[in-house]
Amino acid sequence: MNKIQPQLELFPSFIGNLPTKPYCTNDLGTGLKIRSKNTALAFKYIQPNSPFYQYYFVLDLDYESALSEILYSLDGIPMPNFVAETPNSGRLHAFFELKTPIYTTDASRQKPIMLANAVYLRLQQLFGADVGYSGLISKNPIHEQWRTYSLRKKPYTLTELSSKLDIDWQEAKKTPQQHEAIGLGRNCYIFHTARHWAYVEIRKYRGKTYNIWLQAVIDHCLKLNEGITEPMQYNEIKGIAKSISRYCWKKDAYYYQEFIDRQSRKGKLGGVKSGEVRRKNSISENKPWIEMGVSRATYYRKIKKEAHN
Repeated sequence: MNKIQPQLELFPSFIGNLPTKPYCTNDLGTGLKIRSKNTALAFKYIQPNSPFYQYYFVLDLDYESALSEILYSLDGIPMPNFVAETPNSGRLHAFFELKTPIYTTDASRQKPIMLANAVYLRLQQLFGADVGYSGLISKNPIHEQWRTYSLRKKPYTLTELSSKLDIDWQEAKKTPQQHEAIGLGRNCYIFHTARHWAYVEIRKYRGKTYNIWLQAVIDHCLKLNEGITEPMQYNEIKGIAKSISRYCWKKDAYYYQEFIDRQSRKGKLGGVKSGEVRRKNSISENKPWIEMGVSRATYYRKIKKEAHN
């Protein structure tokens, strides 16, 4: 661990942003291991992003002297925060660090994911990066095997990157093709493809329960997931399906009217019950003057007199 200590000091946030138990390896040809964060840092290759959140956009620049290209030829383009370079060839991985990660759990909003994917695709295009690179494993910038350069200390916000790259919402919400379903593109591909299917399909579920409809959307998303090179985890698929099913259920005219009618019935029933309770506990219903052996008028005069005293 002594050999990597100087590099740790250069990238203090990197270790904090890593998954708790990342994939790692010294040889990509022999497969990946799962190790604790501290142990994984000793390997040449490491998993930079968690399955549930993403702090880094990682580009694979598989051409010689890539750093020189970044520094002197790509004018006006956002600079990576740091790069990990192969000494002999100059090929490298470029890391763009986010101040706030993009979450990909079942509770995540789709809009930031779609915007993040558009940013990543634009960065790939501008830097001439390998579009087949999934981003699951990267060069470990802390390992002595690589020459690592820090180019920008301050992490980016997603809004800042999208602004610098002139990306608007219209571009971000475009439906990716299946071959573009890599990294965050998987979320976007399944979300867009499934939602267009769901807008029509929900008509077949009128009169059925929401849970039946939700399961149908989950099953459809799982089928789409099977066609992706690196399938997503079930919880991610379920999160996308929930977002689509809830939206369609609320927006479908049949179910919306059913909801309004149900709320109206509940309101009327609640009004009747509350009225009954009020009448049951009222003075006029209980008639306490009878037990007191006085007239109704005498009872109220007595109450009024006691109130003044």
